[in-house]
Amino acid sequence: MKAAIFSYPPHVEVKDRGIPSPRDGEILVQVKAGALCGTDLRIARKGHGSIREGEERILGHEVVGIIAKKGASVEGFKEGMHVAVAPNYGCGKCSYCIRGLTHHCPETRAIGITVDGGFAEFMLVPQKAVTQGNVVVVPDNVDFVTISFVEALACVVHGFLPLQVGFEDRVLIYGAGPIGLMFWELCRHAGAKEVWIVDLSLERLKVAEERGARTILAGKESVKETVGSAEVVIVAAPSPEAQKEALEIAGTYGRINFFGGLPPQIKEVPLPSNLIHYKELLVTGTTRSNNFHFRYALDLLVSQTLDLSYLVTHVLPLEEIERGLQLMESQQSLKVVLIP
Repeated sequence: MKAAIFSYPPHVEVKDRGIPSPRDGEILVQVKAGALCGTDLRIARKGHGSIREGEERILGHEVVGIIAKKGASVEGFKEGMHVAVAPNYGCGKCSYCIRGLTHHCPETRAIGITVDGGFAEFMLVPQKAVTQGNVVVVPDNVDFVTISFVEALACVVHGFLPLQVGFEDRVLIYGAGPIGLMFWELCRHAGAKEVWIVDLSLERLKVAEERGARTILAGKESVKETVGSAEVVIVAAPSPEAQKEALEIAGTYGRINFFGGLPPQIKEVPLPSNLIHYKELLVTGTTRSNNFHFRYALDLLVSQTLDLSYLVTHVLPLEEIERGLQLMESQQSLKVVLIP
């Protein structure tokens, strides 16, 4: 089978690999679509702490496909079922796993990062991932491409739910990339009174405007003068300046989410903590997602409660993964979907 394999020095190459055979409790999925993510780009260019020198890893953690074969003892699934696969699973025994927070398990594993993923013609789902509910059946008539990035939406759902966005809220979102636009769609669905999106890219802001958002061009317009204050502020960009400004713009009892992680060289950000104290702000940070978030997000897409198909700007064959990565680097794309 064809597979996009990462190795050091950091690079990704499409190679031939044998089709894995599912062992007891495992499921073999014939991959129909896999979406590129910022994490894939970072791994491809800089590597990852979970992939050691000398190791190879098939990337891809936003994956949908068809069950090709199942191992012994697998129940509740049949060959031919259409499925979406959540990537994060844990030991199943620790206090985090017991609470369903498998993405914070000390032994957390992630398909496409710590084990081989779905940028290949076939992907093996480990037994623990199967038993923990990471394989979710979807209707046969659902278009694979338009739900391929459900894992990204699951991460956004994780950040969105604690904010409790309501119909009286003004919302400010830093970042008009795929993540920022997903936050926008959730805010609109929740009935937010007004939503502003800030970005450096005119092209991305144009997409946001077409979806109905009010926009601010960073560096040209003052966010504070334009917006004034907001009940909810979401930082979906790797910007320490935006994190600081978020505390200033959030109104009394405001809710803030730091979604975008900062580059590793930025160890600390000076924040005016008195603003948190005196305005009684709720500041949250979220990372990854668990199976609750994944199923929540999948239902939004499958039911067509949210139509995010416009986010897919490029559909490429697996062999063109490098082109997809370059499109992401140059911000000439939103979501790039690979077809094995």
